[in-house]
Amino acid sequence: MVWNLTCDCDERVEVNITTIKEFKEVKAFFSEQVKKEIFEEEIPQKPFYVWEGNDRRKEWFASKWYRCLKCGCLWEVNYPDFPAKGFVRKFSDGIYIRIEVRLY
Repeated sequence: MVWNLTCDCDERVEVNITTIKEFKEVKAFFSEQVKKEIFEEEIPQKPFYVWEGNDRRKEWFASKWYRCLKCGCLWEVNYPDFPAKGFVRKFSDGIYIRIEVRLY
């Protein structure tokens, strides 16, 4: 019998990370997916938030991007920096579109 690894990206949803427990669960999930070669880790290439003012520009990048090797879905993960929450966002078509996310 041949086992074919598949993803469950269609069933998974975006979440906010508001507790240490949630953070550990998210981190463990993505680490396991990489280990199983279902996801690969990518360095975030675009900021999720851009602030401009007083002739200055500040960009915030997510902690990690993960790409599903089965369906191409892109997952953006930003670890919490309490009291600021973290988040997991999903781009089903694999194309990153910046939507400004409030940190607080």
